[in-house]
Amino acid sequence: MLRDATVFSSFSTDRLQESYHFYRNILGLDVALIDDRFLHIHLEKNGYLVVYYKQDHIPSAYTVLNFQIEKIEYLVDRLTAEGIVFLQYPHPIKTDAKGISWDKKGSQIAWFKDPGGNILALIEN
Repeated sequence: MLRDATVFSSFSTDRLQESYHFYRNILGLDVALIDDRFLHIHLEKNGYLVVYYKQDHIPSAYTVLNFQIEKIEYLVDRLTAEGIVFLQYPHPIKTDAKGISWDKKGSQIAWFKDPGGNILALIEN
C-alpha cells in the first residue's frame, strides 16, 4: 500500500534561524528556509528531511538523525573546530575524550546536538 510513497522524516526546533545556519553552514547540507516555518534539507542519496518550527518544542531524548560516514575522527575534529560539542557518555557506551564510542563490531559513533537540542549522530562502520 505505501511501498511507492515518498518518505521523509521530520522533527521540530524552536530555533529555526540558528538551525538553518547550523545545517547549512556548519554541516554543509543543502537547506532551504520555507515560509519562516520549515527547513527543507535535501539529502543527496536518500530524499529529504524537514525541520519545523514549534514554539513549545522539547528536544528529543534520543537520536533523531544519523549520518553514516567515513573518517569519523576527521569529521569530529572538523566539527569540533566549528564549535560543535560532542556528547560524553560514561556507561554503557563509553565515549573517548573526543566523544567517539566503539562497539564490539568495530562501528564508531559520536553524538552531538543541533541548536534546538535534538541529538544527531555520526556513524562509521
